[in-house]
Amino acid sequence: MLGILHALNKHNLISLGDYYFAKLIADKQPDTLPEATKNLAILLAAVCSWHYAQGNTCVALDTPLERNLFGLGYRATDVDYLRDIYQKIDFLPVAQWQTHLRGHPAFTQEPISHIAPMAFQFNALYFYRIWQDEYRVAQYIKNSLKNHRTLTFSPDEIQEKLALYFPQKSAEIDWQKVAVATAIKSPFTVITGGPGTGKTTTVTRLLLVLQELYQHRLHIKLVAPTGKAASRLEESIQNALFFLQQSMGLSEALVQSIPQKAETLHRLLGVNAFNDHTHYNSRNPLQLDVLVVDETSMIDLPLMAKLINALKPESRLILLGDQAQLASVEAGAVLGELAQWVEAPYSEEQADYLRQTTGYFVPSTAVANPMRDSLCHLTFSRRFDKDSGIGKLAEQIQRGHGEESLRLFSTFPQELYFNRFESEQNETDWVQQVVKSAVENYRLYLMEFRALQQQGVELHQLNEEGKTYAEVIQARFNSIRFLTALRNSPLGVENLNKEIALALRREHLLWFRNEQDWYLGKPIMITENDHNVRLYNGDIGLCLAKGKVWFGNREVLSSRIPAHEPAFMMTIHKSQGSEFDHTFMVLPTEPNPVLSRELVFTGVTRAKKSLHIFADEKIWKMAVRQTVKRQSGLGKLLENFTQIGD
Repeated sequence: MLGILHALNKHNLISLGDYYFAKLIADKQPDTLPEATKNLAILLAAVCSWHYAQGNTCVALDTPLERNLFGLGYRATDVDYLRDIYQKIDFLPVAQWQTHLRGHPAFTQEPISHIAPMAFQFNALYFYRIWQDEYRVAQYIKNSLKNHRTLTFSPDEIQEKLALYFPQKSAEIDWQKVAVATAIKSPFTVITGGPGTGKTTTVTRLLLVLQELYQHRLHIKLVAPTGKAASRLEESIQNALFFLQQSMGLSEALVQSIPQKAETLHRLLGVNAFNDHTHYNSRNPLQLDVLVVDETSMIDLPLMAKLINALKPESRLILLGDQAQLASVEAGAVLGELAQWVEAPYSEEQADYLRQTTGYFVPSTAVANPMRDSLCHLTFSRRFDKDSGIGKLAEQIQRGHGEESLRLFSTFPQELYFNRFESEQNETDWVQQVVKSAVENYRLYLMEFRALQQQGVELHQLNEEGKTYAEVIQARFNSIRFLTALRNSPLGVENLNKEIALALRREHLLWFRNEQDWYLGKPIMITENDHNVRLYNGDIGLCLAKGKVWFGNREVLSSRIPAHEPAFMMTIHKSQGSEFDHTFMVLPTEPNPVLSRELVFTGVTRAKKSLHIFADEKIWKMAVRQTVKRQSGLGKLLENFTQIGD
């Protein structure tokens, strides 16, 4: 079996890590076991590792797996590897694999009481540590939901505060108000919603209500998975607080009780980059009353497990995110698993509570999953007008309607543009077309920058609107962004960044000898966090003076800039949480595993005013139809709370 796996690695069908984990299991298992049993154990070790790298927290032991080990069912190879693999395990059907490995030292059938490298649960195979993470998250949620049945405050007290912060009355349900009422009652709350639905505005009102109810005594923290997301959360909270203070005359003491700084989840927990341990954990919990986590869709299962492990039982946890966006880069789809009940009716008890506190009659049922009462989904988008082409396009994508979504490009020609890849074109032609468009659009900020230089305008000088000219140039650059699905390909971020820079130089809009030079007008994106200079993964900067890079109104010496890459082009993954007036999205010309409805939705919803797509129509429709379904057992655990121990 190891010989077959070695060959698969040589053909880049599995990774070296997959192979060596399988070899470790091979070296450790008893020689007395039958050959087919040993081969099955080696095979499942590689399968478990391979699936984890694909983002799955477990491997479902079902017929699709049997037909498509390592994706071989969809690959044309010179050797029939599937036949060779099954020959090594005596053609044992997948339904018997778990039973056949009962008693094998590398596997446990009872992970709660017996530890082994891998675990079987729910007819699925896990790495033991990943099963443990999943179980801990589910156990935390179960324990939290037990605690919200007794109200700390009367419905009348809550109703009075909600009426103050949500004075407008309408026949339609105000889901922001419902979300605040839900989070006051529950120590664990998930608030979901698409772009512009007001998740951070809602949580700002929630924090103000909680501080009023608890007489300003709560210790609150704001966090996000990346530095860029934390920065955006800060900005949103500050803007919402300013608006509410101006419109409602909030006291300074109340406003000051709400944190206006956010940090990364890694920094909050004190994650050690060398061994992955955290400073805060079950033995040394965070001293917090309320924790707000934004962009939860980006958080993988192991990080979520570290977070809940570091919380005191009485701490409130509020998760914000959009489950329609891309899942985390690493394994798991935690938000998607938690939010699967957002469309279901509330329990009758919760519906009665919401009626008393908000005045709204929400759908209810006699039998509801306990998770439902801690979920709230915001639906009204303030980013997209109800008649907006981008909003309607996002809606069709969410529904998986490829053909209908394409028709919208001709319905909204002033807002939506589809640049079609034609069959007679090759990929080089397509690259040139994307680069040409980038030059035309980026010409604007570079010409404006050159005009200011020629006029001798200082970058720190203020214009009539009170903004520095450095901010003006950055705003011009950031109003336009080119996004791509891939990293390594002719249409990937690395090649397109290079080609765009060279094309701008040919047009005499940039001057440099080497692409790595700090030339004037160079845009960069930070790729690692550096707390010393307060720059974080995803931050965008512009080199506007020799040896100096501007981030907003702050300049940083180029010699102090941490790891970074050019930012003419970004991956759609890296763009999550951002918004641009005019967004250009490039899709590959051939089918690719990265293409999915979630990827397209994320890219489309970065646009505010106009959206330009470079794609083959068939590829577009395929991507819209293809949804990412990661294999996980968290949802199964939450479906049946009796399977989670206390």
